[in-house]
Amino acid sequence: MYSVFRVVSYFCFLLVFDFFLCFFDHSRIAQKSISLVERFDVAARIPEIYSAVHGRIAWRFEPFHSGAESLRRGFEAGLSHGDSDMGLHCANYAIKNLILCGANLRSLLKEIDYYLHLSKKYTNVMAINYLLNYRETVSTLIDKGHATSIEAKAAFSPSGDELGESAALVQQAIRAYWLGHTERCNYFMERCLSSPLIGQPYQFNTCIIKFYRGKEADVTLETMKDAIS
Repeated sequence: MYSVFRVVSYFCFLLVFDFFLCFFDHSRIAQKSISLVERFDVAARIPEIYSAVHGRIAWRFEPFHSGAESLRRGFEAGLSHGDSDMGLHCANYAIKNLILCGANLRSLLKEIDYYLHLSKKYTNVMAINYLLNYRETVSTLIDKGHATSIEAKAAFSPSGDELGESAALVQQAIRAYWLGHTERCNYFMERCLSSPLIGQPYQFNTCIIKFYRGKEADVTLETMKDAIS
């Protein structure tokens, strides 16, 4: 089981960090990784594998809703095997995908609140903060937070959670976009693109921000080569 997991983890490492491999072999290697999971009995490792594949790299070649369904399976597997942390990690990725693929917002709000309930039950502070971050976006999209917002808000530490701060910036930019606050939206987008954790040309959040920004949105292989040259 652990040998299979190490092979899959190595594939995921290559896909995340190797620029050229990300574009030429990502789909084939990711599919091989998942086939290993299905071939061997590694059910206990599904949350880690699915969060790595469907949460970090599969956005390049699979629909958001398809990835969300796999991540929900990862969440369920995590709780079934006593790994609530990785299960909730999958849940966070699933919510992110569902926001971007246009899922029913009120159903999504209920799903987030369910995950929040479990996060509090298992005292997973990181999951709580990420879910609250996404919840505020969904609430904004529904009714600008008038009737669907809650008092609790995400509380990322600027000095202790740079990834959380980056995630918060992306969601703030998206909220400002849909509220029609152009200057505020541009402010957050510029901060996102100048962040070393977001601004790399082949990263998921970079592509999302450039899409919302409305320019330089077609992140092609040639533009990425120029960006890293």
